[in-house]
Amino acid sequence: MESKKNDILQAAIRLFSRKGYYSTSVEEIAKESGMAKASFYKYFQGKEELPLEMCIILENNIEQDIRALYSKPDLTKEAKLHDFIVLYLKNLVENKVYLMMDLPEPSMLIFQNEQLNGAFEQHEYKLYKWVRECMIDVFGPEIEDHAWDITFVLKSVVFEYIRFFADRMNDETVEQLAQFIIFLSHSLVANLNSGESAPHLFWSKQGWLPESTLSNPFDQGRQINGLLHSLEDSILLSSWSSKEEKQEYLQIAALLKEEALKANPQTGLLKALFSYLEQRKDLQKVCHLLKKLLNLAPPTE
Repeated sequence: MESKKNDILQAAIRLFSRKGYYSTSVEEIAKESGMAKASFYKYFQGKEELPLEMCIILENNIEQDIRALYSKPDLTKEAKLHDFIVLYLKNLVENKVYLMMDLPEPSMLIFQNEQLNGAFEQHEYKLYKWVRECMIDVFGPEIEDHAWDITFVLKSVVFEYIRFFADRMNDETVEQLAQFIIFLSHSLVANLNSGESAPHLFWSKQGWLPESTLSNPFDQGRQINGLLHSLEDSILLSSWSSKEEKQEYLQIAALLKEEALKANPQTGLLKALFSYLEQRKDLQKVCHLLKKLLNLAPPTE
């Protein structure tokens, strides 16, 4: 089912890029994806669900990448900024959701359905909020009052650049754009810290939507890193009688760390490693916390 949904999304992207969102019909999307129009409705209720689906995929991929990035120990602030911008850009280029946003008027709602429109705005808000949190993490809490304005400027530059040049972008051009965004970030922050009177704030501290409880992959990444160290310390400081057993568990913990810090870890491998570690009762608590952060714990836990 997921492959069929992806076929529809990819077909829609090709048509939207050629004809535009509003000029493309469901029938054309179905034909482009190699199915009858009726089959389209097995996967989506209508055309307007496609941008929302693409935004959800984009959000999930970026969240996973941020969590992996912030799980890495000893990254400098500059390295975090660079790697964050690169992962953000690569996900945008690959996802192509920007091709669906050819609205004739900026004030128009994306969807006629108010519920869908609200859901899309919430997902979009997450993407903006993560840029803001990265800026504050790198440049410090003193920029907090201006962080939404900086975010809006950076996102606007990125969005327009990718809209026009995405088909010609590769690793080299992504890196070039990342370097420009880093330069622009430093320039904006330097001007805000110059001591001159602050410019007018276009955005409130909470952005354009009320603050809500959102998943925070930045904190999750830091927690994962801390718990991995805690797991290793628990083994090293244990009073197990067998040195060989302790060494064996340290090797398993190292494999777990290596896999957990990947942007796309193998779920089956992680579960097997956790299963081995949890044989020791004194490791079960930290394993349980790690599994929750890595989305491996059952919902009822």
